[in-house]
Amino acid sequence: MADWLGATFEGDGDKHITGVAALDSAGASEAAFAAGRKALALAASSAAGCLIVPPDYRNPAPRTLIRAQDPRAAFARLVGRFHAPAPVTAGIHPSAVIAENVELGAGVAIGAHTWIGADTRIGAGASIGAGCSIGRGVVVGDRCVVHSRVTIYDEVEIGHRVILHSGCVLGADGFGFVLSGDRYEKFPQVGRVAIGDDVEIGANSCVDRAALGVTRIGEGTKLDNMVHVGHNCRIGRHVVVAAQTGFSGGVVVEDYASIGGQVGIGDKARIESGAVLGSGCGVLSSKIVRAGEPVWGTPARPLKKYLAQLAQLARLPELRGELAALKSRLARIEEK
Repeated sequence: MADWLGATFEGDGDKHITGVAALDSAGASEAAFAAGRKALALAASSAAGCLIVPPDYRNPAPRTLIRAQDPRAAFARLVGRFHAPAPVTAGIHPSAVIAENVELGAGVAIGAHTWIGADTRIGAGASIGAGCSIGRGVVVGDRCVVHSRVTIYDEVEIGHRVILHSGCVLGADGFGFVLSGDRYEKFPQVGRVAIGDDVEIGANSCVDRAALGVTRIGEGTKLDNMVHVGHNCRIGRHVVVAAQTGFSGGVVVEDYASIGGQVGIGDKARIESGAVLGSGCGVLSSKIVRAGEPVWGTPARPLKKYLAQLAQLARLPELRGELAALKSRLARIEEK
């Protein structure tokens, strides 16, 4: 395991490890990891047969360890090795409907009751689950995993090794309407959606097509469940977005930004590279969140400022009492 992880080990190199588990429940034949002050304090009492720990961990008693620069990342790789996904079994279910001029790569699997529109291309080794709807002129890259009941509208472009979880919708119309007199007229949404390589999109998430141009999600970006990406958004590379977050139209998120759950981002806002948006915060329309800056609250503001204002707010009952005492004292002075 240490060789495969590119790490060093100490202890019994011949110990037989059969699985992985959490630090507090791992047994003698399982591997676990410890990272962070609290976990490292509990590491000595863990029954795990092998612990993945940081390089500077002080081993209080002889035991088998793997020392890795990033124990969590190393453990994640190990979990993937012990619990590798089932291999794709190539074949097309008899109930699937495939239109004309569809190009299927080698080793493609297509599940029951799936529909694929004309002029679509599915890459080699891709797996399309049951009950999916894939429109006309779609491109799905190699080794993509499209889980059951995913809907992909016309002319969506998906890179290689993309994972789409059940219920997500790519390429639906953006929310574009123009008030004309006393009623709204639909602004035709004639753009596209482009998804980069190694993107993962969670269950019941939606990525709207652009009104004009492209709604784009960059390489390696991960969207949680129930995330909404509005029309003409540009999400950069390796961005992480937690559940129930919504992007209004025209939002730009630069590379390596981290966005918490239930965040609302107004139209045409810009989130610069490496910024961190705390859970539940609200970014106003056209607002710029600066590179590397952690923000919190609604409207979103720098974390230090938010915490200072929160501390001041907590003192309001005390200040109200002091103000009442001052008013009473002033009244007595005026009487004299």
